Amino acid sequence: MNELQNMLEESVTRLFSEQVDRAFLSKVEEQGWSAELWDLVSEQGLTHVLVSEAAGGMAASWADAFVVVRACGRYAVPLPVGEQMLALWLLEQAGLSAPQGVIALLPEVLEAGASFNADVPRVPWGREAGHFLGLTSAGELVLFDGSHVSVAQGQNLAREPRDTVMLKGAAPVARAATSLKPDAIRWLGAMLRAAQIAGSAAAGLELSVKYTSDRVQFGRALSQFQAIQNHLAELGGAMASVDTMARTAFLALDARGLTGSDDASFEIAAAKCRASDSVELLTRLSHQVHGAIGFTYEYDLQFLTRRLWSWRAEFGTSGEWGEYLGRIATAAGGDQLWALVTK
Repeated sequence: MNELQNMLEESVTRLFSEQVDRAFLSKVEEQGWSAELWDLVSEQGLTHVLVSEAAGGMAASWADAFVVVRACGRYAVPLPVGEQMLALWLLEQAGLSAPQGVIALLPEVLEAGASFNADVPRVPWGREAGHFLGLTSAGELVLFDGSHVSVAQGQNLAREPRDTVMLKGAAPVARAATSLKPDAIRWLGAMLRAAQIAGSAAAGLELSVKYTSDRVQFGRALSQFQAIQNHLAELGGAMASVDTMARTAFLALDARGLTGSDDASFEIAAAKCRASDSVELLTRLSHQVHGAIGFTYEYDLQFLTRRLWSWRAEFGTSGEWGEYLGRIATAAGGDQLWALVTK
């Protein structure tokens, strides 16, 4: 890692390891939004790492941002840190000023027009947002304020808000043409979720290694049994593959962007497909090595695995992204497939 990434790693590790524990996560699930932690995240500039110094940011790369997004998965952070980071980046790319407060992303493409009528389901943290950001079928970025929006509350398996945002004749408070594809929010959101899955997978592996090393059965630590060793090795391999592919997607976005025929679409689709596809194995094996304790609310593992199962379907399932990859492979043909995979 470079110097900035090391700095970000130290910062997020210190902040989240001190602030986010089992008691905190339980409290958030019972009482809702943690304004205190959001303020700490904002004070450290973690949502602004991608934007320019003039906009109060670090002018960092997506590869740098990966460190923050992965840590949010690693510590099961119940805040839209990655979503806010992406929203601020999109606004700056389009030359629009960013409003204060939480900005929720609308994952679905909006039909282009002067005003908008749409019900957008499963919007992350919609109820906490003062503004809402979307892309139209013409590739235009549109920003709405809360006065033009109503929200029906919902949640995912991790008990995080996934709300339905209803636009009724809503006129944007700001709009700008972009070179992005109309469904770019879905693509970039998928990339964020792949990184979060990688972080949660790493935390689940750490818990599994610690538990099986501490737990003694028949006079031996569980980690000394061959079956457990096989489970841990399989967990480690799956985590490593998800982590590598997610990191590669962020690097590809830095190198080639998300416009044109040779952009980062292939790497993003592959990362989300692999991440979503791995969730069943990651959760099954980690719970198997823990036994019954892994399912209890008083133990940390379930905070991770409930998020894994929620994130696997958000911004596209493994089937959807796998179908896209299949079309790419078919179009490339056998002679070009290896070059495509290794570019």
